Amino acid sequence: MLTRESPIKEFKENFTWGSIGLYARTMAAFSNSRGGYIFFGITDNPRIAVGLSERAKTEFDNLDQAKLTESLNDLFSPEIHWEIGLIDLPDGRVVGAIYTFESDNKPLVARKSYQQQNAKLVEGDILYRYNSRSERIKFPELKRILDDAKLREQRSMMNHIEALVRAGAANAAILDFSANTLQGPAGQKVLIDEGLIDKIAFIKEGEFDEVSGAPTLRLVGDLQPATAITMGGAERIVRSALSSDDVLNDFLERRNVGNAEQYIRQIATGNSGFLPVQYYRVLAQMSHDELLELVTNVSTRSPAKKKLLERLDSGDDMFMAPPPTSSHYASTLKRRAYYEKLSRREFDKITFTTALDAQHLLEAIKSLDDDQVQVTADQLLELMKVTFDEYYSSSGHVADALRRAACRVDSAMFTSA
Repeated sequence: MLTRESPIKEFKENFTWGSIGLYARTMAAFSNSRGGYIFFGITDNPRIAVGLSERAKTEFDNLDQAKLTESLNDLFSPEIHWEIGLIDLPDGRVVGAIYTFESDNKPLVARKSYQQQNAKLVEGDILYRYNSRSERIKFPELKRILDDAKLREQRSMMNHIEALVRAGAANAAILDFSANTLQGPAGQKVLIDEGLIDKIAFIKEGEFDEVSGAPTLRLVGDLQPATAITMGGAERIVRSALSSDDVLNDFLERRNVGNAEQYIRQIATGNSGFLPVQYYRVLAQMSHDELLELVTNVSTRSPAKKKLLERLDSGDDMFMAPPPTSSHYASTLKRRAYYEKLSRREFDKITFTTALDAQHLLEAIKSLDDDQVQVTADQLLELMKVTFDEYYSSSGHVADALRRAACRVDSAMFTSA
């Protein structure tokens, strides 16, 4: 007998994609409250762990995580962060679990109306977890969420004001992430030149009067106008604002970025733990242990950090065994055909005209061994960049496959560097 459902636990006897709207509703409620688990394979009354049926276990194990993420993002905003896994019980039964993280950006709001079985949403709904139920939020909880958000914003503003007072208005500049500009007190907008990169130092807490946990960027030298700096190529560049898409794209183009540590921080705090990191470790001139220390010390609730640490601890190189030649499945045969062309370096014969073709190609790249990747790296990155330009923003399947293929190439090229 198990404990009852609670503000952080919900039980389902089985798992089926047809009920995904109901699960999404519960996940949104968890995200707006304290986070929580949905367990699959547990009966309703009494609470007994019977385990998933073979069919449900297969469906759960083969769940397309990119598809689920797309469905959640289609229903709710901001993004829901979650993890999924199977739990092996001592008696051989298997229970599935989806864990939803408490959101740092509450409240999550329904983007549209939705009706499916018992899952009903109205555009603008805000769900909250009350004891064992996921319901529309009531005024006291909504007021607390809004008050907390207002307080965080006020604290953030006060930190900026205190920093401005310490530096003096004449010595301060504003970094505007929305416009990707650094603006000085006289209105000038600047980027950091290549010659200044080696003079940048992150000052650790304790060496000066720093705010706890907040690294200070000290600039020594001159700033040049943005128009004087050439982006891309052999030039070293510095982005004033980063996204996970920038991390991936700059790797595919092998940009010589000047703020490599910030790229690593973005990987740990972004929306995916599957992004190339070894390339940026090498650019930052860090050892593996220093990389682990940096990621470990990043303050975030994003599940990307946990996934990245798991990959670094386990040495996961994202390698996938080559597709078998004996399969009768069309998708496997397609991946095999791409794999053979890649292995024979027949890049002029590789074509893809649909997102599905691009996905199969990217999956085939993961089956190349380290030597194959290293001798064809330029061609592989060119192919991957085409899939990024053509399908990354429109296909969740391609986006997921591209991130994982990039991790494979990254590992083969830079892990031992």
